[in-house]
Amino acid sequence: MTKSAPAQPAELSDRATLNCTIGVLKKHFDLAADGYLCQTDDVWQVVVTAAARRSTIEATCADLLGAPASNTVRGYLHDGFPPSAISALQTKCNAALASQLPEWLGQHPREVACDLHDVPYYGKQQPQDPEHPAADPDYWVCRGEARNGTTRFYRCATAYLMHRGVRMNLAVRFVHPGDTMTAVLQDLLQRGQALGIALRRLYLDKGFCSIPVLRYLQAQPGLAVIMAAPIRGKKGGLRALCRGRTSYRTTHTFRSAANGELTVPVGIVRTFGQRRDKRWVQQWLVYVLLNGADEPLRKVRKLYRRRFGIETGYRLMEQVRVRTTTNQAAVRFLFMGLALLLINIWIALHWLFLRRRGPGSRRVAREHFTLERMARFLSRAVEAIYGVVSVVKSAIY
Repeated sequence: MTKSAPAQPAELSDRATLNCTIGVLKKHFDLAADGYLCQTDDVWQVVVTAAARRSTIEATCADLLGAPASNTVRGYLHDGFPPSAISALQTKCNAALASQLPEWLGQHPREVACDLHDVPYYGKQQPQDPEHPAADPDYWVCRGEARNGTTRFYRCATAYLMHRGVRMNLAVRFVHPGDTMTAVLQDLLQRGQALGIALRRLYLDKGFCSIPVLRYLQAQPGLAVIMAAPIRGKKGGLRALCRGRTSYRTTHTFRSAANGELTVPVGIVRTFGQRRDKRWVQQWLVYVLLNGADEPLRKVRKLYRRRFGIETGYRLMEQVRVRTTTNQAAVRFLFMGLALLLINIWIALHWLFLRRRGPGSRRVAREHFTLERMARFLSRAVEAIYGVVSVVKSAIY
């Protein structure tokens, strides 16, 4: 028998939203500030406000009348999160993310998507050995395809839960240029298992499509996998399979000089897309289907389209990420982890305050508390504490 939803707290205020957020940060991150004009709460309040405004620490401190100086806040952040502590920071971020997950998520196997997210970097930080940057443990800038005017990025990998209205970040992995995709994926899956969440199906982006990753996944027989495969070149490889008038299943052999050969089942899906000139053109999609992912190809495409919710999550993440020009890797990763955590807190507040009453499946009134409203709540609550600059004196004397 389905139980009705319990009574929820009466209301969610801007100050309650701030208190909840600061409470999670203080519990899971051991940042300590005990200055004459700057305490731990002050540092977190400035950082959270900068995230909510998609602004910098400098601009936020300049706008808040009673806030500590920006140099003071940055000093505490750099001292509290040195580059040598990135591994510990990752552990703390994962613990904070897990603290916001509903308890009932572990009752049944769930679908999980894994993806990579890059934040552009325009600084001049260089590895100690320019010829072998991956060998430098303190150099965290990864190379990638040109985007937003750069080929250098700070990169994180995330595991993302896909369950109806609950789409939360399960784990984050900060990626070093020397890390292999197999190690990154293994860490994310092990983190999900440590949370007691059984995986029913795994969705992976093209960035994971490599022979070592495929071999690792084949060794996980109980985990169905749908992975997008990149179509490269003009004639050979997977492009040679993109022929005909219907979708079909076949096998494909991936070859690599370093990793040998591996044959896996693939699904070749024929679809259509509309160009800018309104013309419909034929398109091909290729999916690697492992460990019993034997659904009809139309359903495979429909299932995989649900994975694009993680891309929406990254867009939301960029709405609450602190902007910075620092070359301190740990501080940059802190701001990335904070953005992911704010999204989890946002969803958790829905289930705590906005649960719909009545029998049936779990539902929340999502339209009443958007991420933009949460950001405004956080900003307004901090503005009420410090005050804001509302008058600029004339420079004419």
